[in-house]
Amino acid sequence: MNLPNILVMVILNALLFVKADYARAQTPISVEIIKTETGYKLLRGGKPYFIKGAGGTNYMDKLRNYGGNSIRTWSTHEGQRILDEAHKLGLSVTMGLAMATERHGFDYNDKVAVARQLERVRQEILQFKDHPALLAWGIGNELNLHYRNPKVWDAVEEVASMIQDLDPNHLVTTMLAGVNKKEIDLIKAKCPSLDLIAVQVYGGLASVPAQIRSTGWDKAYIVTEWGPTGHWEGPQTPWHASIEESSKEKAAVYKSRYEASIGQDKSCLGSYVFLWGQKQERTPTWYGLFTEAGEENEVVDVMHYLWKGKWPKNRAPRLDSLLLDGKKSLDFIYLKPGQNYDVAVFVTDSDKDKLRTRWEILHESTDLKEGGDRESRPARIEGLLTALSHDKALLVAPQQEGAYRLFVYVTDDHNHVATANIPFFVSTTENPSHNTLQPPHASNSYQFSETAFWADEFNYTGLPDSTKWSYDVGSKHNGWGNSELQYYTDANLNNVLVSNGTLKITALKEKMEDMDYTSARLVSRHKGDFLYGRFEARAKVPRGRGTWPAIWMLPTEWKYGGWPNSGEIDILEHVGYDQDVVHISVHTKAYHHSIHTQKTATKKIEAASDDFHLYRIDWTPDHIKGFVDDIEIFHFSNEKKTFKEWPFDQNFHWLLNLAVGGFWGGQKGIDSSIFPAILEIDYVRVYNLKNTD
Repeated sequence: MNLPNILVMVILNALLFVKADYARAQTPISVEIIKTETGYKLLRGGKPYFIKGAGGTNYMDKLRNYGGNSIRTWSTHEGQRILDEAHKLGLSVTMGLAMATERHGFDYNDKVAVARQLERVRQEILQFKDHPALLAWGIGNELNLHYRNPKVWDAVEEVASMIQDLDPNHLVTTMLAGVNKKEIDLIKAKCPSLDLIAVQVYGGLASVPAQIRSTGWDKAYIVTEWGPTGHWEGPQTPWHASIEESSKEKAAVYKSRYEASIGQDKSCLGSYVFLWGQKQERTPTWYGLFTEAGEENEVVDVMHYLWKGKWPKNRAPRLDSLLLDGKKSLDFIYLKPGQNYDVAVFVTDSDKDKLRTRWEILHESTDLKEGGDRESRPARIEGLLTALSHDKALLVAPQQEGAYRLFVYVTDDHNHVATANIPFFVSTTENPSHNTLQPPHASNSYQFSETAFWADEFNYTGLPDSTKWSYDVGSKHNGWGNSELQYYTDANLNNVLVSNGTLKITALKEKMEDMDYTSARLVSRHKGDFLYGRFEARAKVPRGRGTWPAIWMLPTEWKYGGWPNSGEIDILEHVGYDQDVVHISVHTKAYHHSIHTQKTATKKIEAASDDFHLYRIDWTPDHIKGFVDDIEIFHFSNEKKTFKEWPFDQNFHWLLNLAVGGFWGGQKGIDSSIFPAILEIDYVRVYNLKNTD
């Protein structure tokens, strides 16, 4: 054989080898779910596989090195590159299939548009279904966020059924915002081809196992987004700036929430932490485990521990506090234009690394979106900060009145960072009215009567006045829908007593009807029902981890449907693990915590459990304002749209109760030594609305 023929044979053999190698590389790895005696198990290639994943496609090599095994995407954009890189690193991929949403204008009644979307998704599935890195398909992202048309679930089923036909080797799911029984009931009825569901939860992660069970979902699930306390869940300033946790606080909640839920629920097949990268969402630091410069915060250390069972050799710096003018975020900081203020940060490093600090001032973000939609980063303001040392700086307050935020980044020599920020408001007055920050259509011309037309002063002894109060009894709907652990008794002096001028609602550690605690819930339904007015309650909350007292209002007739459609008004809420922080909120179909849109405000007050404080809402046709000790902290405007945004045109009634545990009150466990725990109320009063328009 001559040399040219030999060369041809060598080349042909090489090509055949490459083709065979490529074919082997494109052999899918079969994935399945099996039911066990205690729950469910995921098998990949016949071997047990628990998802230790992250959302995002950055830093995949670090993910693998720190013990992670999977990534999640939101679409098939750059799908080949992502799958190939993941495969080289030994990672799997839950591949997102982008689906249009109603909140972005898509109409699921449009059969042509739905068919066009289905065909586009079909081509994406055919392109990637045989890739060995593929683990599962995720249909859409939070399709239940601000949707009205249940036909979206018909479209999900069409895609899921198509995947079962085209790709029997991989799982198929859809990603839901929160855990909501209504949506899960629809999915159970309309989407039988889904192998499992995927939920996305932040502050309420620890309660997900109980919530999943309460919906009746009897298949496996995964958590495809989880992370810090969401910007819709935590405290807000009077000017409606959400208060972000520091990197230290985030590390603590990531660890505790994971260990309480994902780490122990046998029906959970794993999760994808959010976000393995960086993005602007409310702030540049809220959700990313990395900074814009690629530095790793303390949460990355936590994920290393959760995935590998041991801490990394070198740890990130730990930021204990950030102070502006000697105050923290929850002190709600007001500065005068052009004046000087001290800034201090307190940071430690367990490895004794040399630390460096950088500071930044931004305008408070106004490009606010929902559902993770892209937001623009506010411009940096130069020339206002002078570093005095690694832990101190001098701030000159901006000349222009308005809302700002101070950021600090403390780094070591190992690409680690500690972060925190403080929102502040620049004003020429000591306590500015924040009505100027509200939408222009919010009316300020309402007044209220000087004397209460309905009240209970609790100036008698014995059970509460039966002409004003009835009782909710029992532990209905899986702990009243919140996984609470108390049984509410009926007119029991051990749990509810008026004496010495106050109402005392007492939670006791005692068994009743398979519940471990007893307490009371008073309601004024059909004895005190109101449309508009000023509602006041002077109260002292209990002290101790595990309590969840509330003074609130619900609709009397539920004209617009079950919760949250017909609305809820929370005049006071408190959870015992977050002492001296009180909450005022409203809930509607469009705005509630299950879909990450809750409208709420929080205030830190002195001695919430030692002294009485005045809690109040002013409810008018145009707005609901909330006050603590006559200081406005909350404002919710009537957008003049539909009942979904404003169901507050019907009668509501009072509820006074003390819950134990639950998805919020029990988020950090229950201290059994605190009982009996007492919510004490001096009075409740209602003043008539007088419209002076």
